[in-house]
Amino acid sequence: MSVTRGKFLKALGKSIPGVVLRGGVATAAKTLLDKVAAASGSPPVSAPAPGEPGEAAKVDFITSGPTDGNRIALTFDDGPTPGVTELILDELKRHKLHATFFMIGQRIAVALDLARRVLAEGHEIGNHTFTHPKLTTLADPQVKDEIHKTRDIMDGMLNYRAAWFRPPYGAFHPNQTHFLKKAGLRPRPVLWSVDPRDWSQPGEAKIVAAVLAETKPGSIVICHDLYPQTANGLGPILEGLRERGFSPGTLSTLLNSA
Repeated sequence: MSVTRGKFLKALGKSIPGVVLRGGVATAAKTLLDKVAAASGSPPVSAPAPGEPGEAAKVDFITSGPTDGNRIALTFDDGPTPGVTELILDELKRHKLHATFFMIGQRIAVALDLARRVLAEGHEIGNHTFTHPKLTTLADPQVKDEIHKTRDIMDGMLNYRAAWFRPPYGAFHPNQTHFLKKAGLRPRPVLWSVDPRDWSQPGEAKIVAAVLAETKPGSIVICHDLYPQTANGLGPILEGLRERGFSPGTLSTLLNSA
């Protein structure tokens, strides 16, 4: 099923405005739409910030899993997104596979049924902050709020406690890691080893080719349940991975975690 960019933006715009979270915190709808609209320009989601190669070296990130088997992890960032996440869930269900979805807290609140469907179908959810900011630019109280608000939404609305955390843009300071333990998260934040750069909207064929070319045993693949191109390319990705002998699954399955 193909979804045009115009229809996607229109649907996304309708799904967010005017929603107020518990506690009176309004969702930043315009910010989210701006991120999508800017997809052909600067990286809007989860790409490590240019010019900051030192940050990743200072934090004990998880970037891959064991390489002695055929397991890999499929991860999807920035959802849930009405009109896109459903397509990804349908494709995963068709292939009888599971994945880890790193969700933005405010988007859980505006697409609650969709977030619940992710869990109901056996997938795993990770914490991806509340509004998707670059955490290295924020003061400590703001960093804590970004992580804890999403934890609280998962607790209160999904009855779920996430284990894994992925910082937006891959940006995280060593002195911010203590917030993960306080929020009940694993102490090591999760990045990735395979990035098809689907946020740049290069076309379905290029997304598929990049994932299949770069994936190795133990890889953590990052995509985004934010873009129609990603959803439309997932079927060929899953078929190609299986043809190559890989066993895709959740992050916890890859890392042998409960």
